[in-house]
Amino acid sequence: MPVDPATVDPTLAARRKRARRTALLCAVIAVAVYALFFLSGVAGR
Repeated sequence: MPVDPATVDPTLAARRKRARRTALLCAVIAVAVYALFFLSGVAGR
């Protein structure tokens, strides 16, 4: 069975955790911008 390198190298695990958090933050910002444009279009009518 292959061993996940992140379980062996704590530095790699930390980098993956930071990358996941950054991606989640970008997704939240994208959804917020989408919602802002959507609501501004609805409120503008």
